[in-house]
Amino acid sequence: MSSPFTQSDLIESTTIFAQQARVVRFQDVDAAGTIYFPRVLEYFGDVYLSLLESAGLDVPGMLRDKIMAAPLAHAEADFLAPLFFGDAVVVELCKAKLGRTSATFGHRMKKAGTVTSVGTTVHIFVDGGTFKPVEVPAGLRALVESGS
Repeated sequence: MSSPFTQSDLIESTTIFAQQARVVRFQDVDAAGTIYFPRVLEYFGDVYLSLLESAGLDVPGMLRDKIMAAPLAHAEADFLAPLFFGDAVVVELCKAKLGRTSATFGHRMKKAGTVTSVGTTVHIFVDGGTFKPVEVPAGLRALVESGS
């Protein structure tokens, strides 16, 4: 699966749908002292969750009551510069492409204004009980289509 966003698209995007400031924690680094690679995807997942909440979705309730889920179908990341314990970063969701039942999001992480990683995640929206595809929630579609 190829991403609809290039590395340049993600680095240069001026749109920000959601963002979070955070600090790389001790438990987020590996023996080399740099951020352990799956943590970058976790950070991207956290900012994705904040986007869903901004769209008015009660994600814990939707999952608990088996209303809807959005499992990950694809994830990728490019690491452009190292991050270390204690580094202050900003994680941004800066691109979005919606299908009828899927959503593709472009993410980036910055340290002191420099992009340190970029990535893409693809989510398929499904009924929480049957796991059959359902339409992207209207609130999320409206938020993305409004541009922020």
